[in-house]
Amino acid sequence: MHESLIGFRLPDGTLSTDATEPAGTVAYRARCTCGWVGGSDYPAADEGRWMVSSEWGAHMRPIWAATPPDWLLSRSDSLRDNVAELATTWPLQALGILAEVERWQRPLIDQAVAAARKAGLSWAEIGNALGISRQTAHERFRNKIG
Repeated sequence: MHESLIGFRLPDGTLSTDATEPAGTVAYRARCTCGWVGGSDYPAADEGRWMVSSEWGAHMRPIWAATPPDWLLSRSDSLRDNVAELATTWPLQALGILAEVERWQRPLIDQAVAAARKAGLSWAEIGNALGISRQTAHERFRNKIG
């Protein structure tokens, strides 16, 4: 989970992680609940808080870019659960649905990989998104992209 936090630089140089700003704060530092800490101190003023927010946003951009939206994951989970239930009572219907999913799923993966490569993403990033190694991603898709 990721939430923006502010670290408070104290006069002695320590970084306070208190929830509220301690008296004597001389600068702000961006932080995240994942443990990430920003690289710069910013003025202990409104503009410093904006800069902290901007740096945290830069930390989050690659995470947001690689994280599927919850609403779509929920639909995917529902489809999986429904097909699994259908397979116990109507296996031929389940097989028909799974065959249909496979018909559109493979070309969509190829399309997404091609778009990722065109956008400059590495084989390691693509492999990570697919849950496979960089090498496996490269071997599987290198000949399928233009």
